[in-house]
Amino acid sequence: MLKWTQSKLTLERASKLEWLETNGLGGYASGTISGIRTRRYHGLLIASLRPPTQRTLLFASVDEKVSDGVQTYSLTSHLFRDGTVAKWTPPTEFSIGWCPQWRYDLPNSSIVKRIFMPHMKNAVVIRYFVRPLQHVTLQVRLFVAWRDHHWTMQPVVPFTVKLSSRCFSVYTDHQTQTPICHFSHNGDDFRFECNWWHNFWLPIETERGLDDVESLFCVGTIVKRFETEGHLDIVASVEPHDVSDVPKFEAIEKKRREQIVSKFQGQELLATLWRSTDAYIALRSSTGTRTIIAGYPWFTDWGRDALIALPGLTLVTGRFNLAREILLTFARYLSEGVVPNFFPESDETPAYNTVDATLWFVLAVYRYLRYTHDEATLRQLWKPLSEILDFHLRGTRYGICVDFEDGLLIWGSEWLDEALTWMDAKVWGKPVTPRVGKPVEVNALWCNALAIVARLAKQVGDEKMGATAAQWAEKAMRNFERVFWNENENCLLDVIAPDGKPDPSVRCNQLLALSLPFRLLSPKSECLVLQRIETELLTPCGLRTLSPKDPRYIGRYVGPPHERDFAYHQGTVWAWWFGPYADAVALVEGKKAVQSKVRPLLENFLKRHLSEACVGQVSEIFDGDEPYEPRGCFAQAWSVSEILRVWVERVEGWLPPPLWDER
Repeated sequence: MLKWTQSKLTLERASKLEWLETNGLGGYASGTISGIRTRRYHGLLIASLRPPTQRTLLFASVDEKVSDGVQTYSLTSHLFRDGTVAKWTPPTEFSIGWCPQWRYDLPNSSIVKRIFMPHMKNAVVIRYFVRPLQHVTLQVRLFVAWRDHHWTMQPVVPFTVKLSSRCFSVYTDHQTQTPICHFSHNGDDFRFECNWWHNFWLPIETERGLDDVESLFCVGTIVKRFETEGHLDIVASVEPHDVSDVPKFEAIEKKRREQIVSKFQGQELLATLWRSTDAYIALRSSTGTRTIIAGYPWFTDWGRDALIALPGLTLVTGRFNLAREILLTFARYLSEGVVPNFFPESDETPAYNTVDATLWFVLAVYRYLRYTHDEATLRQLWKPLSEILDFHLRGTRYGICVDFEDGLLIWGSEWLDEALTWMDAKVWGKPVTPRVGKPVEVNALWCNALAIVARLAKQVGDEKMGATAAQWAEKAMRNFERVFWNENENCLLDVIAPDGKPDPSVRCNQLLALSLPFRLLSPKSECLVLQRIETELLTPCGLRTLSPKDPRYIGRYVGPPHERDFAYHQGTVWAWWFGPYADAVALVEGKKAVQSKVRPLLENFLKRHLSEACVGQVSEIFDGDEPYEPRGCFAQAWSVSEILRVWVERVEGWLPPPLWDER
């Protein structure tokens, strides 16, 4: 359990620490400990109306007051555009266990507040447990909105509130027959207000150069009086739920979450990471299958992200059926030998703008088989795997094809305005890091994919495909070091352009040449590359995307969108690269180096970071310069999953033996 006491919770600190709840549908709730909404993505019910997409803010915020008739204590604060901060009483304690919980020891009462989202329901529950020392009244004012979670709310939507016994529903003139949100409570009274509150300031949006002020609609206040110990429950939901169901919802959800981490009692860091994986698994309603959310608050499911995150989220956690389901879904959507990189929110055709996601798919299949030895699923996946190899050998989308001279993978010069690798940031329609040609990490994946397919072909008895894959694997792997070695820098080139011009940028991408199953470099070259990465790219929070010695290096990820996009892969630190780094140390230097170098690095990172930013989660990115401030998504799937994977596989040594001799 992560815990903060009152002495450590100044208003400033409590307004920076964020919490996250999710519901398995892509919906979520998030906020700060103080209750101040600092970004547009903070809200108590952001429902996923087309799971895992169409995320819509419905229940935005509360204003909570406890009064004994003489003294009033505000449990939630608000921030307004003129700099006004509403009065706030800090909690005695805030903790993240199975859900976020606040405890207030006041002169007139003791109050415990919990917020959680029931699994697979577009709903949120708030519970207040009150022990009065004298007669007290708890008043909870409710603010609603009706907007896409990427927008800000403006006072242009006419809301209507319809009341029934201890329930009320909120309508708009666009939704006159069906409520946008239902509320149910066990309070003594509900006081209508139905007015707009204006000028809520969202300072993180100011930092991001985006709209930073919005209005919220106050529907009214729930009132409950306490003379003896009791509780107030509030449910907000898309589908109506009776407040009497709340104890059942809590019991089920608490048990479900505690079972996730039951095997790690006493190992707080590992248990916290394990628990956080649950946030990223969601239903995709259009296919009826489960998927992986790339990150909160703004990402949905992306192919590359899902396939990189899959081993940590599903294999080391024993969710083998989920892994199988995801792999079969991607196989079903294979087109011209390429897996989707993005599933649109509507029923449009998936986007296939990737040169590497398909190769991550092949690697994910191998890792799945290493854990499960599931021959039946391999046979289901064999046709898609063969199709991948076939199309990549003869050419597919975006000019992706094999170079017959060296066996390496290349993509075409006619696609200069595309960004098909994981470094996919664009500014004004142009890639920030143009990587047309032969990217080093793509070819590390390609060599491994060929070697994997060649060996899997033997298992399924496909001699022809096995011979083809083995032939190309031998050629590509033989030429990899010759093509990518940078003699001047004693490391690997980042890209070979279609015209043969090398890009000598020192980036983390070259790490995949050391961290994947099959050896691509000589032992001496491996040591030199690892040394260069540790000297210039490794930080306490992950790996930099560009060496600070490079004149293009940008050390802070701040400013309006175009400035942040320029920095995204030009020095910004990515936590998910801890995974390939730990693999590289294990494969190049051995188990002792993992314990001496990787274990303390990850321990120090987790002890610090799990208690900052979004507590209990791992951020997407960090500044390249000290103090390495967390940035981007406050909860990122591949950050969590890769750190968890290598902790389990490399630090704890729970990695199943390889299927074949790899090194």
